Amino acid sequence: MRSALAAAVLSIAAGLLVAAPLSAQEPEARPEPPPPGGIVERERPHILGFGIASLSWDGESPYDDLTMSSLVLERSLQRLFRARAGIAYGGTTFDADGEVDTRVMSLDLQLVVVPDVGPLHDFGVLPYVLGGFGTLITNPSGEGGRDLPTRSQSQVAWGLGVLARIGSRFEARGERIRARVRLADPIDATNQETTSIHTNRWEGRISWVF
Repeated sequence: MRSALAAAVLSIAAGLLVAAPLSAQEPEARPEPPPPGGIVERERPHILGFGIASLSWDGESPYDDLTMSSLVLERSLQRLFRARAGIAYGGTTFDADGEVDTRVMSLDLQLVVVPDVGPLHDFGVLPYVLGGFGTLITNPSGEGGRDLPTRSQSQVAWGLGVLARIGSRFEARGERIRARVRLADPIDATNQETTSIHTNRWEGRISWVF
């Protein structure tokens, strides 16, 4: 009886002696030490951008080309993916027995894919692609007593861009976005037919990372 108990104690002791240290068994459980100075960089998942864009119509359109101002908010989902909501606003004209001033607003929801991984993360200049959907709103002024309709037209967009980091808090971006818009009649509100037309949008933007 005693010999069996002693053998059991010796086997347990031997197991403890040959077992690897806890630090070697679970290296991931040990917290990484902070960098020199004790400052840990905080994750900044949001990006707010202000831009200027030039929008042109690829095909027959009643509207003239225009310049737009834009405001964009992005949030990082993972290292590769970012969700974006944007608004752009500008003014143009179209011919309806004389030039009619028209306000144009673009509302967009997009997914941005940025290869911000590996050696590219430290390079400072990154290409990216994007795609999404939204609506293009046209609002004629209706001068001279004319009752002209405000149109909300669906659009699907895709494009590519390049971003350059400026320090740790800012980015400079250039984008080229192409969209397919279901354009409606700008004069006759009873006409529900739409025409598919493409737009080209070139944009430069300064973004703040926070």
